[in-house]
Amino acid sequence: MTRTGPRLAAAAAFVVFTAACGSSSGGTVATDVGITSNQILLGNTIAQTGPAASYGTIANAENAYFTYINNKGGINGRKIKFVILDDAYNPAQTVPLTKQLVEQNQVFAMFSGLGTQAQVSVRDYLASKKVPQLFVATGATTWGLDFGSHNYSLSWQPPYQGESHIYAKDILANHKDAKIGVLYQNDDYGQDYLRGFKAGLRSHQSQIVTAQPYDLSATTPPAVQMARIKASGADTLVLFATPTPTIQAYVIGTKLGYHPAHVITNSVSATDAFLTIAEKSGSDIVEGTITVGYTLDPANPKYNSLPGMKLYRTIMAKYDKAGNANDGLNLYGVAKAWNVVQLLQKSGKNLTRAGLMAAARRMAYTPGKKNANPFLLPGVSIFTHANFQYPVSQVVIEQYQNHTFQPQGSLIAGRGALR
Repeated sequence: MTRTGPRLAAAAAFVVFTAACGSSSGGTVATDVGITSNQILLGNTIAQTGPAASYGTIANAENAYFTYINNKGGINGRKIKFVILDDAYNPAQTVPLTKQLVEQNQVFAMFSGLGTQAQVSVRDYLASKKVPQLFVATGATTWGLDFGSHNYSLSWQPPYQGESHIYAKDILANHKDAKIGVLYQNDDYGQDYLRGFKAGLRSHQSQIVTAQPYDLSATTPPAVQMARIKASGADTLVLFATPTPTIQAYVIGTKLGYHPAHVITNSVSATDAFLTIAEKSGSDIVEGTITVGYTLDPANPKYNSLPGMKLYRTIMAKYDKAGNANDGLNLYGVAKAWNVVQLLQKSGKNLTRAGLMAAARRMAYTPGKKNANPFLLPGVSIFTHANFQYPVSQVVIEQYQNHTFQPQGSLIAGRGALR
C-alpha cells in the first residue's frame, strides 16, 4: 500500500488515558513490564483514518468500558491505561507503531489490534518480545488454527472460514441452483473468506460464476467488478469486503440496474449502521441481506430489555458520548473489553504476560452462569481449551428486514478451519 499515514511523533498518536493514576490498594506490586502498583498499560493499533476508518469507533468503545471499570475501582487495585494509535489500516504503519508501543510505551499487552494483514505483520515481532497480542479485531482463521506456532496471539470473533462455510451451506440448502457472484478484498482477509466459502460449496464450486477481487488501496470504487458480476448473470451476490467497498457495492449495483435475488454480506461489514448508509445513498438491494451475528444488536429494539444492553447503553451514554450507541461495532468493542477485564481479574494481583496468555488459552464463559458475557446473544459461549482456540464460534443467521437485522433460526457452531 502506498497511502501516507500519520507520523510516528506523539502528536500523531491518539492516546487515551482511561483514568488518572492514583495510589494503589490492596498491596499490589509491579510484576511485569507495563504493570505498576496502580496501573495496567494496554496498547492498540487501529484505523481511525484511511479506508477502514469506520472501525476506529471500536477502540473508543473499548476505552469507555475500561473507564467504567476504572471508576468502579479497577482491577485488583490497578486501573487500565489504554493507548490507541492510528495505523490507517496500513501494515507499513502498524509495524513501527507496534514497536513504539512495546519499546517506548512499554505496554503489558496489545489488545484488539485491527486488520488481518496489519496484525499478521507484527505477530512474530510480538512473540519475540513475549508480548500478548490478545483478541485481535480480525477473524482470520490463522489465529485459531496456527496457535501452536504463534502462542502469544489470539483472536476472539468467529473464524472467517467457519462463517463463510455457513453461507455456502445456506445457499446449498435454500438456493441450490444459485449462480453466485463474489466480490472480495484481494488480501488475506478476503481470500480467507473465499477459501471457506469454496470449501463449504464442496462439489458445487462451479456455481460461482465469477469471483471479482478488488484492492483496498484503489482510489476508485469497485464499479468494474460489480459490472462484471452483473454481466455474469449471477443471481446471488456475496460480499467479502470491508465497510466502505461494501456500501459502494450496494450503491453501484443499484445504479447498474443489478437486482440479485439474494445478497450475502460478511459479518465484519454487515451492521445496521453500514446498511443504513447504503440505503440512504440510494441502494435498493439492501433489504433481505443475509449475514451472521453473535453479539446483541443495539439497533434491534428486541434486545433493549436485556441486562447486557442496558449496561452497554449506560456505558456509552456516560463514557463515549460521541459514539453512536446504535452502531454494533461499539457493542462489539465493549464485549471484547469485558472479556479482557475478566482475564486480568482472573490472573490475580501478580500479573504476568505468560499468566495472561495461559488464562486466555483456557477460557470458559458459559451462558446461564454468572461469568457469561452479557453482551453476546443468548446462548453464545466463550471457550478455549487445548487444541481448540476459537473463543467465539457460535453464530445465528440474520436477515436485514425493515432497517435492522433479525435472527433466523437457532445458533450454529461455525467452528474451526476448513483448509
